[in-house]
Amino acid sequence: MNPELTTTNTWLAILAVASALQTLLLLAAAFGLLRMYRSTTSALAAFEERHLAPISARATLIMDDLQDVTARARRVDDAVRSKLQGLDAAAQVAKDVVSERLWPVVGVARAVSAGLRAFTNRTPTQVTAPYRPVR
Repeated sequence: MNPELTTTNTWLAILAVASALQTLLLLAAAFGLLRMYRSTTSALAAFEERHLAPISARATLIMDDLQDVTARARRVDDAVRSKLQGLDAAAQVAKDVVSERLWPVVGVARAVSAGLRAFTNRTPTQVTAPYRPVR
């Protein structure tokens, strides 16, 4: 048997050329993707340098100012709270002093008021008979 190898060789040559072409296309696609990656990276770096860095710097300054304002507000709040506590303590002391000194006066006023009410709301103790003229 004498095999005819021309058809097989033709098919093998077609397969070899197709494999070589696929390899070249894959290499070209990889090279294109590498170039696209590099250009995208450089564009993002330029964008960050031109736009994001100034925005980030401003945001950092704003956050620092906000932290300063918050710290001041906390200090003011603490000061106001301490003053109000001091004022509350002073008001309590004043109330205690006034109530101690005025309590006897309040007691006397209540006693006088109760006495006047008792005196003015008295019911008569004598019973009077109705008047009848004599005939």
